[in-house]
Amino acid sequence: MIKLTPRLEKIAGLIENSKMTADIGTDHAYLPVYLIERGKTERAIASDINEGPLKTAAATVRGSKTDGRISLRLGAGLETVTPADNADTIVIAGMGGETIAEILENSPSVVMRAGLIIIQPMSSAPELRDYIYGRGFKDIREHLAVEGNKIYNIIAMSPGNEKHQPLQPHERLAGRDLLERRPEHFDKYLENLTNALIAKADGLARSSSPEARAELCRTREIIAALTEQTKNFKE
Repeated sequence: MIKLTPRLEKIAGLIENSKMTADIGTDHAYLPVYLIERGKTERAIASDINEGPLKTAAATVRGSKTDGRISLRLGAGLETVTPADNADTIVIAGMGGETIAEILENSPSVVMRAGLIIIQPMSSAPELRDYIYGRGFKDIREHLAVEGNKIYNIIAMSPGNEKHQPLQPHERLAGRDLLERRPEHFDKYLENLTNALIAKADGLARSSSPEARAELCRTREIIAALTEQTKNFKE
């Protein structure tokens, strides 16, 4: 049976009783094979934009016992999935946050049919949060996965028309739901984030340009907000 990395294992743990899972950017197709082998989904779509990874995915599928229940598809984003596929679960992992937002934005008819959408940005998480809160996704829950010295953001949500309060700068950066729930690995995540902000502020303080001074002020405000929220939580 397939063994997943901690990042993919965390994603798989969020999926139960799916009839059709679409894995966008499937790479080796480890996730869809794992989900079928463990009865978490009945069928799956393994999609990738590049032929090389899809050939690797095909080899993974051939070596598994998934009985033709995985459909391999070549193409960009959710363009390989149609409303008729009735994908109740969509996974878009291992891409930049802005790319993930673009994929979701370009396929509303597929996105709105899903009950669960799981996204895992490798970069631009604040920009991705801007998008999902601005577009009214609901039941937003963030999780953290650790691999080596890296901590990955994983966001689970459902399509909707939720009216969210605007994200504050510190919520946009750290994640509103993470700040509220403090899930596993949160303390280390917040420590890493705060240390990076302090280092940024130190660098900005050495510049006398108006732009740097303004950015320094914003950075210090975010550090203060994160520190205050952490203090309130401990109290």
